[in-house]
Amino acid sequence: MGLRIAFSHLFYGVFSLCLSTGITDAKITQIASLVLRRGEEAQLTCKQNDNHNYMYWYQQKQGQGLKLISYSTAAENENMEQGDNSDSFHPSRPNTENFNMNISAVQVNHLATYFCASSLDTALHYHLLLLQKPPSGQVAPLISTQT
Repeated sequence: MGLRIAFSHLFYGVFSLCLSTGITDAKITQIASLVLRRGEEAQLTCKQNDNHNYMYWYQQKQGQGLKLISYSTAAENENMEQGDNSDSFHPSRPNTENFNMNISAVQVNHLATYFCASSLDTALHYHLLLLQKPPSGQVAPLISTQT
């Protein structure tokens, strides 16, 4: 089974939104940076090169667990589902490699870390849990820092 994960951290300033990227395994790439004003649209892009059918977008607000925003089991916008979230998230899957997420009318409540993931099968949820809570004494592979 293959597992690929990348994440982007959204930081909301007074009237702007900043997006920076951390990448693990270099099989998934995401947009490097994005600065927006309140009310503008955020376009988060995710590309994987392992030909995985399963792709996911997760949101993690500070101090909370991962929340599934959307997932796709096929390309060309087929078999896409949204998790329990607001109407401001709009996913698109134009082909196998890309799974994009637009956030319409960016607001303060969009402050979060956004994870894009792909997998050969649906066991991904189990692996994400392990990545978020490593065994005692080990360093978590996903680290986000603010400067």
